Parts: sequence; C-alpha cells; structure tokens
Amino acid sequence: MDCNRKKSELTVSERFVRTLNGQPVDRLPVIEMSMWWDKTIENWQAQGLPWRGKYGSGFTEQMEIMEVFGLDLRGQLWVTPYTGQTPRPAAHGQGMVATADDYIRKLRPTLYPDPEVKFPPEFVRAMKKLQSEGRVVTELILNGPFWEPRQFLGIEKHLFSFYDQSDLYGMMTADMLAWHKKVLEYALNTLKFDFVLFAEDMSYNNGPMIGKNIFDGFIAPYYTALAPLLKAADIFPMLDSDGDIMTPLSWYREVGIRGAEPLEAQAGFDVNAAQTHYPDMAFVGNFDKMIMDKGRRALEREFERLLPAGKRGRFILSVDHQTPPHITLEDYKTFVGLYKRWAVEAAQCR
Repeated sequence: MDCNRKKSELTVSERFVRTLNGQPVDRLPVIEMSMWWDKTIENWQAQGLPWRGKYGSGFTEQMEIMEVFGLDLRGQLWVTPYTGQTPRPAAHGQGMVATADDYIRKLRPTLYPDPEVKFPPEFVRAMKKLQSEGRVVTELILNGPFWEPRQFLGIEKHLFSFYDQSDLYGMMTADMLAWHKKVLEYALNTLKFDFVLFAEDMSYNNGPMIGKNIFDGFIAPYYTALAPLLKAADIFPMLDSDGDIMTPLSWYREVGIRGAEPLEAQAGFDVNAAQTHYPDMAFVGNFDKMIMDKGRRALEREFERLLPAGKRGRFILSVDHQTPPHITLEDYKTFVGLYKRWAVEAAQCR
C-alpha cells in the first residue's frame, strides 16, 4: 500500500482486515470487540454519558455509543441454532438434555431453523448502508463445537460426554456442521461479513479444558470441514475463548483458524509471547481491563506493553473482555484518548 494515502481512503473494514492480515495501514483500528456490560452503561449515564437510551444488546444502541466515543463501528450478528420452542436450562450451567433420546426427540426438533430467520432485515439494511459509507466492520458469530454441546448438556455432563456419550457428541456436532454450512451459504448471499468468530470458551486460567486427543477426535473435524468454505469466501476465521489459550492456539491453527480474541491478561496471556510462537496468526484484545481504574500512568504503561505487538502487525488492541461496571466514564474517556494515540503510533504505515 502507498504509505502516502490519506486516512480517509481506507474504510473501517479495509483497515480492520488489512491489520488482521499483517498488511500496512494508516492507523490501527480503535474498536471494542466485547460490548459493555449493561451496568457499566447505566453507571456512565449517571456520570454524564450523553447517550440516554435504554441499553440492551441491540446493534443500533451499541453503535450509537461507539460513535459517542469516536470508536470504529462494528456490527455484530450472533447466529444461534435456537428457536422460540427450544427449552431453556433450569439454571446457568445446567443443560437442556441428558441423553441421546432426549436430544433426538425433545431438543433437535426445536433447533436449526431456516437461516433466513436469523438475519433480521433491519440489521442487513443498516450494515449495507454503513458498508457503503465505509464506516463499519461486520462480524458473524457462530457457536463452535466445544461451546454448543456444553449448552445442550450442561457444563459437567459436557466434559464427561467425550467419554460417556461420544456418539451423542458426534451427532450434535454433525447436526451443527450441516446447519452452519446452510447459515454460511445464506450469509454469503445476503451481506458482506469481514470475519467469522467461533465462540468456544475452551480454556480457563490454567489452560484448555480438554487435551489434544479429545480436540482431534471431536472438535477438529468440524473446523476442517468449514475452513475451506471461509477461505474460498475470503472471510477471516477467528476463535473466541476466555482464559489462557496459548496451547490450544496451535490446535485451532492446524484446522484453519487464523486469529483469536479476547486474550485475557489476568489469565496470564501475553500477546507479545503469542506472536513469537504464532507469527502468522492475528490477535485481538489483551488490554488488561483490571487496570483501567488505576489512573492515567497505569493506562500508559499498559499501552506501552502492547506497543511492540502493534508494531509487529496482525494485532488489534481491545479491552480483554467487557469493560467492568466500576470503571468510571472519565476512566474510559482517558482510555479511549490514549488508545487513539497508540493506534497511530503502532501503525506500520504512518
């Protein structure tokens, strides 16, 4: 790219995708990958946030708040297989079914609707308009083959199911794969998506919850089947997982995943180290949310820690998960101001 191109000539989408691919940009993206908690916004409204709406998970209100702070816009569509008939767990962490018979008779008939119903027309229209203006990066989220069976079975049964109900696990992921192929076909014919994020939450603060043998047997086949479709469509595939993902990054890389987020600092993840191990992968996040209320100098030190990663390329800084409610509006304004300066300094093309 010509380093003399004006900033206005790169769209938000171009800048984001070029950064993921390690290509020169005018500045790095200034973006929130994980939306704010509702309590965070409520607290900021009490502290003077000019946006006065009622905050939920709607894409319009999220982008209105992004504009208040001068952030790059990101449109997110999370496509799940559930319908209005899908049973809900009795409590967090509990499943919807316990046996293969439950899944076949009670749960599966309520899942996997026509993909069209998962793409709200108002979202598609809004994204197309913003894309035509060069103002948005567009994200599709799919629940991955580690995440979704956990939702179906519950946390404990899910981890045992690799051993006790392996046939059921294979049935679930095969159904998911078939439906996700239909979803991707519909998505590609409906709207331009810049990247697909696979929700997994594979790890905790001491590493992955399963071993490589389990991954190869139960998780890898799904990605091996989908990755070529995404590559052919030129859509960047990324992993979403909390915790320390340094070890499973290599597993996902082998099956076609090219990047990861949110890279939780308090789990011990360091993007600088990750870039050494995986120089061809893209990383998003890793700004430690736990220091955001510690004053300007603490924020500056965190940006300094991440500056080498930004200069190496393939790194987009973002809060390493949702900004906590105790972070004040002034704290966040300071963060955003420093972030914008960092994004220019870290850019490969100035």
